[in-house]
Amino acid sequence: MSGAFEPFRPPMVGAEMWQTAMAAAGWVCECTGQCGKTHAKTAGRCGVAHGSAHTLAVVAADPTVSLRAAVTGAELVALCAGCQSAIKRAATNAAEQAAAARADQLDLFDLIGGEAA
Repeated sequence: MSGAFEPFRPPMVGAEMWQTAMAAAGWVCECTGQCGKTHAKTAGRCGVAHGSAHTLAVVAADPTVSLRAAVTGAELVALCAGCQSAIKRAATNAAEQAAAARADQLDLFDLIGGEAA
């Protein structure tokens, strides 16, 4: 057994789900612009392929849920590190903006300026 990196070797945990998700993705990042890039040079889909230079991660399709919550292959996607971090960052920013908007909405109805007695 060599110590060389083997990119097509599945992880020790969840190997079957990883293999299924990677095969469904065609071993290419599945981002179609959710990261904020148009991926115009690769027909609208990220062109990063899984291999020795890049490894793809199998993650939950919804960046707001954990991988543990995504239990079926339909809820998993293969993403490169760049797209994965940008998608996660965008989801975090959107959640923060939604929370701020909800807080602002509550202030509209705060007519007495404090908590009710």
